[in-house]
Amino acid sequence: MSRKPQGRPRRLGRVSVALLLCGVALPARAETNSASTTTTDTPVAPAPEDQQEIVVVAPPWFRDITPERSLDEDSIEGYGVSTIDELLGEVQGEIGDDLEPPLLIVNGQRVNDISDIGGLPVEALRNVQVLPRGSALKAGGTATQRVISLTLKRLVRSATVTAAHKLATDGGWNADRGEVIGTTVKGDTRANLTLRVRDESSLLESDRDIIQPPPRLPYALAGNIIGFPNTSGEIDPLLSALAGEPVTLVPFPASAATLADLAAVANIQNTTDLGLFRTLRPATRNYDLNGTFAKRLAPWLTANATLRWGWNNSRSLRGLPNQLFILSPTNALSPFTTDVAVAEYGPVPLESRSRHSGGGGTVTFNADWGRWQGNLNLVTNLSRDHSFIDRQTSFGNIPIPDTVDPFATDLPALITIGVGETSIRSATTLADLTVNGTALALPAGDVSTIAEAQLGWNRLTSDSSFSTFNNGTFRRNQQSIRGAVEVPITSAANHFLPEAGELSASFEYSRAHFSDAGTVSDTTYGLTWEPRPILRLHGAIRRTSAPAPIQTIGSPVIVTPGVRVFDALTGQTVDVTQILGGNPFLLPEETKVRNVSALLRLVPKLKLQLSAEYTDTEYRNYVAGLPEASAAVMLAFPDRFVRDANGVLTTVDLRPVNFESHREKRLRWGLSMNMKLGGGAMVVPPGGKRPIRGRTTSLQLNVNHSMVFSDRIFIRPGLDPIDLLGGGAIGIGGGRVRHQLDGTASLNSGGLGVRMGVLWRGPSELTSRINGVADNLRFSSLLTVNLRAFADVKRFLPQSSWARGFRVSLDVINATNKRQTVRNSLGDTPLQYQPGYRDRLGRTIELEIRKIF
Repeated sequence: MSRKPQGRPRRLGRVSVALLLCGVALPARAETNSASTTTTDTPVAPAPEDQQEIVVVAPPWFRDITPERSLDEDSIEGYGVSTIDELLGEVQGEIGDDLEPPLLIVNGQRVNDISDIGGLPVEALRNVQVLPRGSALKAGGTATQRVISLTLKRLVRSATVTAAHKLATDGGWNADRGEVIGTTVKGDTRANLTLRVRDESSLLESDRDIIQPPPRLPYALAGNIIGFPNTSGEIDPLLSALAGEPVTLVPFPASAATLADLAAVANIQNTTDLGLFRTLRPATRNYDLNGTFAKRLAPWLTANATLRWGWNNSRSLRGLPNQLFILSPTNALSPFTTDVAVAEYGPVPLESRSRHSGGGGTVTFNADWGRWQGNLNLVTNLSRDHSFIDRQTSFGNIPIPDTVDPFATDLPALITIGVGETSIRSATTLADLTVNGTALALPAGDVSTIAEAQLGWNRLTSDSSFSTFNNGTFRRNQQSIRGAVEVPITSAANHFLPEAGELSASFEYSRAHFSDAGTVSDTTYGLTWEPRPILRLHGAIRRTSAPAPIQTIGSPVIVTPGVRVFDALTGQTVDVTQILGGNPFLLPEETKVRNVSALLRLVPKLKLQLSAEYTDTEYRNYVAGLPEASAAVMLAFPDRFVRDANGVLTTVDLRPVNFESHREKRLRWGLSMNMKLGGGAMVVPPGGKRPIRGRTTSLQLNVNHSMVFSDRIFIRPGLDPIDLLGGGAIGIGGGRVRHQLDGTASLNSGGLGVRMGVLWRGPSELTSRINGVADNLRFSSLLTVNLRAFADVKRFLPQSSWARGFRVSLDVINATNKRQTVRNSLGDTPLQYQPGYRDRLGRTIELEIRKIF
């Protein structure tokens, strides 16, 4: 689309100046070391000229595009979040932006990574504007991207400290997090340093009363004696005679015992709750450090540099090792006349531990040459991941020597445990140059063009002690070019066929060569039509092709015993050995996306609008990790699901594969509103004091409905498709939910606010094939409610200096503590679908205190 005539902005500028001179406009907030978005009752003094804010409504490329959503300081405050990345996460969740990440613009300059701006406190923001899908092409983005434009305050100097404690009301779990932010903004120069720390405790299965599947043999920490070699048969005929019944099990005595002693406890079993030694959630600790600096180097050139570093580790428990110890009648201390076995658990749980460390840097230059802009982005990232997995290395049965007293010996000490180790070291370097601007002028407006070139280098080194397969170094070099053009066809603003409104078409083409996968190309056609200011329509067809990420190809083999899965072919929940890792034989994935979106502005004064988006996505050679718990997948890949002679699932290999195709059609539509309920006017106190600004009350509402029309996967040629809406599934979570509703509502006034989020998921089904007989697992609908309340302490203690910038927040997730239920045709819940597995934490409450200095 073309730019509108420049007369209107100049008139608006004159009106704004007049309002400022009359003392009616909002006061310029020079620093954020006060209560930030809180409206205070202190007199408003004129700000020095060099501290007055410059309000950037939108970069010049978007002057002819009405924002889909516009957030001022009061609206930003209503989210009750602390940093820009948290705010953007909330906003993107509301608009359902899942096609691709938005293009970020900060003070009119392109930002290529959210880490370049995400660590800043929200108090540094003057406003946020969300532009419709397709608007990013004008700023060098793609034809299907939207733009989120951020305007910072002119002058900010603040230090922010945040501390929070979170706990699950069902008990057994808690988390602590802290954040320290130092921020300086002065015009086009900004610097920010953010340190985040988070620590989470582990959550045991016993904390959620998880029912454990029966062990293959009666293992216990205290031990049980069973028959051998027939472990389910009679132990000793003489013992059965003394007990007066067949004896197949007796508890292992603490000291030497006679058959008569054992007959008194015949068929009484020692048991151990493995839930005490298995984690639902691992214990984790994370550290993240991010520093960014931006400066205008010349009137036409700005630069931004960001350094990132992160470290995290986790530790989980997978149960206890087990072993059979064989006691022969030739042992002088054995009271038995036959061979018997002692089934015992080792006392030390098996662990899985992982550690990640990595960092990187980004340098970005933005240049303006009249009607042209250039963006040079240089990125490098290094990371290292280590995994350590305990595994039992004592196989088979361990005979007890005849010279050993089995009742006075620590038999579990004979169980040997080894540690499997994997490591991944990766390095990524990227250089990207984009030039965009106006190529020529047509009667309907200016033609926008983009030219982009990109060079990339990737290296990944994998090493695994479990298998030599996939060990080694994988390298990938990439060279790509992209060109795009947006052509205005009609324009009411430029008086060219004005009856048709604003109509423009776009075309985008890119071609990339990968050293390990050959050459692929992408093509996008787009059309944008705004027949009237109240209605905007956008449609696009995009065809892309890309090889699987190098991590998906080159990850090392990881073998983890004791992983609990649901066997859709038998209906059993069993512990298996799970294999994960990369697959170097994956084919490139091809994607075709057809997308149509509409935006209807119903009541501009209330910012009430209706949005809708229809998406038809089709994948070829669809890449996905092989999921468990699907009968269709198990039948299609029988070599990946290994069973013993009795048909019990023992090993699952979930390394990624290419499915033949996957196609989904869905519609998301919703309403949003953002209105002022009152306040904000200038008030003159008695006694001739300076005027003060009253508190503004803001209300925000967002409601969305997602509806899936069809979702089908073809696994392999010759096999029937999986209908994810008709009981088919490729994972443990059940089939695809046809309907989903989500909504948020917030009310805030001068530092006090409450926000509520609601999510409803419809029911779904999963078809299983238990022992050859079809059965359905039914997943219930689920409604969850989240609440957030926050208050600036200065509202209650206006005379206390320490209360300035001091905020207390309370977050409640899943306030009703609801969990999804899963039932089979008999009304029973398979063990793997217990409520504690569906939602491990349940209701959580977090208390946060935050201080701005």
